[in-house]
Amino acid sequence: MPNTLPDSLQYQVLASGFDHIEGVCWDPSRQCIWAGGEAGQIYRVELDGAVRIVEIIEGGALLGMALDDAGSLYICDPGNHQVWKMDSRQHVEAFGESINYPNYPAFGPDGVLYVSDSGAFDQVNGRLFTIDPDGMSRDVSPRAMAFANGLAIDDTTVWIVESATPCVSSMSLNGGPLERTIPLERCVPDGLAFDADGGLLISCYQPNQLWRWTKDEGLTLIFDEWSGELILSPTNVAFFGDALDRLALASLCGHDLVTIVLPHHGAAIRRP
Repeated sequence: MPNTLPDSLQYQVLASGFDHIEGVCWDPSRQCIWAGGEAGQIYRVELDGAVRIVEIIEGGALLGMALDDAGSLYICDPGNHQVWKMDSRQHVEAFGESINYPNYPAFGPDGVLYVSDSGAFDQVNGRLFTIDPDGMSRDVSPRAMAFANGLAIDDTTVWIVESATPCVSSMSLNGGPLERTIPLERCVPDGLAFDADGGLLISCYQPNQLWRWTKDEGLTLIFDEWSGELILSPTNVAFFGDALDRLALASLCGHDLVTIVLPHHGAAIRRP
């Protein structure tokens, strides 16, 4: 088959045999990557490629994940319409109130967890919720969204994918309108991640693309893996390693967790 990726990306398959993982989350304390499966599996992936299932949530369909500084993992599960919290002892309990289609969680600077509620792909009914540390849930959506998806939060702004528009929208953490900031064409954006040099990575479920956006330079295409043989349906992405120098890419339609190297290292993830 043709080489659809530049050699500079140093493409590797870290591990295989997953049940259609969408979310990935780097755990610097335990030096592992967490991922969630289509049938409620919580996977722990070691950096040598070893994989084990640490828990299965009955009725679950696990998507995005976030980690706090105590080692608790927050998991979006539209199968049960719930965000779960798995503590460092691997005890799982509901966190916050029921949400129709929780897709992706990300922490704000104040320790509040933001959660996208996708809604239906063919309707404009996506929402954005916050969950306080005590579990209090609030709808903070300035407007309905076209399939609210991946989130990324910096010091001032919430960035959120609207997969069905397609675009990446942004909103001040102090409130105000939700603006369609990064318009996209002929793709289904899914995941977001910041790099250490101010770039925002946008992974596309279709057509197997990864973009980098900055305010000054706009959009730059990192790869277009048109064959689907090496990278298939890259949904969520996460930088990992002590230097955050590799990027892990989930595959919702496949069974691999693949990694690449980019010119920019990852920005540190906020873990309250």
